[in-house]
Amino acid sequence: MTLTQPNSLRPLALTLVGFACLAAGSARAETSPYYIGASQRFAHNSNVFLNTDALAKSDTISSTGVRLGIDQPISRQRLIASFSANANRYSSLSALNNTDYALDTRLDWETVDRLSGNVALSSRESLPTDAAALSSGLRNLLKVNSASVQANLGLVTMWSFDAGAAVSRASYSEAVYARNNTNQMSINAGARVTPASGLTLRAGLRHANVSYPNASNDVRRNDLDFSATVNPGGASVFNGRISLTREHQSLVDRNLSNWTGALGWNWKPTGKLSTNLSLSRDSSNGSYDFSTGTINVGSSNSTIATTLGLTTQWEVTSKIAMVGNLSHARRSLDNSLTIGTGVTPASASDSTNSLGLSVQYAVLRNVDLGCGVTWSERSVSSTGATALTAPYSATTYSCFGQALLR
Repeated sequence: MTLTQPNSLRPLALTLVGFACLAAGSARAETSPYYIGASQRFAHNSNVFLNTDALAKSDTISSTGVRLGIDQPISRQRLIASFSANANRYSSLSALNNTDYALDTRLDWETVDRLSGNVALSSRESLPTDAAALSSGLRNLLKVNSASVQANLGLVTMWSFDAGAAVSRASYSEAVYARNNTNQMSINAGARVTPASGLTLRAGLRHANVSYPNASNDVRRNDLDFSATVNPGGASVFNGRISLTREHQSLVDRNLSNWTGALGWNWKPTGKLSTNLSLSRDSSNGSYDFSTGTINVGSSNSTIATTLGLTTQWEVTSKIAMVGNLSHARRSLDNSLTIGTGVTPASASDSTNSLGLSVQYAVLRNVDLGCGVTWSERSVSSTGATALTAPYSATTYSCFGQALLR
């Protein structure tokens, strides 16, 4: 990776000056609920468009970013907000130059009558990570706006109740992908019971509507959820969910009636080592993330995806941390949601393996440096559905620096 070009050195020099100023301030500043910072990342991607190996195009990307945030308690409430933006510049594929951003706000609230909950708003835009939206070589940005509200009522007994709603809108900047634009809405309600210390059980209902306005198609999804969290009091915490999921599509007969769900295991044997193992099986339309209060906006072509992931973090010293992750995903695909009437859907399936390793060094309390490498490979069971998926392999090397003033 060559970093000696003037165009590459300019953002690096400016960022290093900013790092020096922020570092000088951070050495004296007391911790506050606010922070402001700057970052610089250089990455080399061996397959930018996640295309077949014969058509792979590599490039070096410079990303110069800003960071803003607040984490402020307000009486019984707590306001959390963050904003980040990055100017991404490609050395060769300059048509892909873009500025991504992410804005997240969340208000956690609580009353004296055992009523609590949260309200969250999010807006973000970036190049999509789905290979099907990158293979054309266009600068096809994906913009997602979402909002959610969740309320919990805890009683004096071991019972509690929850309810919530979420909406999201996803749109692509290139007109050729407009048929994949979606508007989603989801509502949920459930009851929890804690029959013993360290054990929580929940049963609930979910309903979601997913509209494809440029394809004149709609999906209705209903879920019956059963979940559990088990904390035996040691180094492990277990959680699981199983759902009876039914989907109905208005335009094409792609109805789904199947079991979906997730399993998780958090293991922290020491204060320096932690591991998270997760397994999920779900469809892409209308799946709801209870931890973030958002609706999944994954590829509309995915009918069912099964994902196994493992993440391990090791604090080697008080200043050095290593993170490793490993994942395997299998998808069943078709394009029936976006092709319109009178067209026979194509179908395919693929498997993707990913491996990553990164090292981070805390130079000062608010100044971090790090490097990492990620590798991914996808295999496809059918070669006749290249519009849906394609085999590829990609390796990305990156190094970054970040400084925050609190």
